Amino acid sequence: MGPYHEAMRSLVALVVALLCPYAWGADRLPALSAELSETSVSGLSSGAYMAVQFHVAHASVVKGAGVFAGGLWGCAKGNADRATGECSHGSPSAKPFVDAAREAARQGRIDPPTALARSRVWLFSGYNDGVVRQSATDALVDFYRALLPGHQVFYRNDLNAGHALVTLDRGDRCDLTGGQFIAACGYDAAGALLQFIYGRLAPPGNPSDASLRAFDQTEFAAGSARSSALADEGYAYVPKACVSAGGCRIHVALHGCRQSAESVADAFYRYAGYNQWAETNRMIVIYPQARATWGMPLNPYGCWDWWGYTGSGYLTKAAPQIAAIRGMVDRVASGSAQAGTAPVLPLGPTVIDASSTTLAVAWSPVAGAARHELAVAGRTIGVPGPQAAAAVDGLPPATRNVLMWRALGAAGQVIAEGRLDGTTKPRPLACDPWLTNNVAHVRAGRAYVLWGLTYALGSNQPMGWWNIFATTQLHRIPGGFSVGPCP
Repeated sequence: MGPYHEAMRSLVALVVALLCPYAWGADRLPALSAELSETSVSGLSSGAYMAVQFHVAHASVVKGAGVFAGGLWGCAKGNADRATGECSHGSPSAKPFVDAAREAARQGRIDPPTALARSRVWLFSGYNDGVVRQSATDALVDFYRALLPGHQVFYRNDLNAGHALVTLDRGDRCDLTGGQFIAACGYDAAGALLQFIYGRLAPPGNPSDASLRAFDQTEFAAGSARSSALADEGYAYVPKACVSAGGCRIHVALHGCRQSAESVADAFYRYAGYNQWAETNRMIVIYPQARATWGMPLNPYGCWDWWGYTGSGYLTKAAPQIAAIRGMVDRVASGSAQAGTAPVLPLGPTVIDASSTTLAVAWSPVAGAARHELAVAGRTIGVPGPQAAAAVDGLPPATRNVLMWRALGAAGQVIAEGRLDGTTKPRPLACDPWLTNNVAHVRAGRAYVLWGLTYALGSNQPMGWWNIFATTQLHRIPGGFSVGPCP
């Protein structure tokens, strides 16, 4: 065949791929006999809000949640302006939404808070995040602490990260926002959150490309996938060990706005940091995908629904996106394969994470333990037997602390014990970041306009044209604002 015919064949293939996106549809998500009760969820930004919504709606099966740059459950009240205003930049009170969650549970629209109280929650907010500011995440921390024991909530807020999912060494500079919304901060956040949810895990391994697969999401959508703003394909990381034997854990990882595969290709589902831990810990990671839509529903940035664009019941079990994600979880949990063997882990506890006031401690499950105790600075934290991690809070910043850990049997006898120490981080830098378009900056009094150009108030630094398409990060300085992130 000559060069002309080769070129024409390539052109025809390209046209068919563009005009007939279903010509080579992805496979069905397989039934893998995974352990439903070992399900967890996490996400960034709109994915963080959806992770919280899924956690609250299906608390009876969700073991824990991880939140990167997320805010208060239900805060938007079905209003997009409120979602991007008070709920992202303000300091909303958690109490009305705690009450709303309890009422929704009473009506049977979500699982009861008593089920939620058994789980653990890990939260992160960078102090350079001008999209979902720390005050918004603080409100979510208050929400969870009203419904869960304090030792089951860990909050990390001392890093200079922007609005991004933070990793050990993948992504952009830590303090920046944008690009693929993945930031290299020298911090293995995926490992920290997974161990706070599950307890001490085997060290991460090298993920295999062969374990990454696309799957058909359309079968999980109510009606058409587009009407629920779901992409036609989702992705999953399925280690070989979870194909050959059932009983694996399930983690659902949710991308943020402008972070789906249609925007950043494989960056999120390949490099967010989960697959390394999944490979060595018998864990399946599901990466559902939202899609950008215009018209109805209006979702131009491919966000998950955390303000109600799919309908007024967007917080409930019946919500199209929540129901679709639950369908994916139920699929991988179905099947009849024989359960496999979990990795053999060391017994002792270890400090897996630290903030300026809290140490996160995890350990391997101890056979026969009815209760665990962590003693520090003259106080003791009691942890029920099935749990294998705890947050020890109320500690002074930048201080070394010695902790005593014990596993106790039903009669109070000591089964195992250990001593460990951990140092809290320094107090985070005081930062007041704002990331929005130049028109909004001027309206809020952070900038001014001169001859069609925008300048930061006080510093007089140029910000570009005065329009809604020019976006600038500002942070407060004495007498005004400066362009860029806090140092």
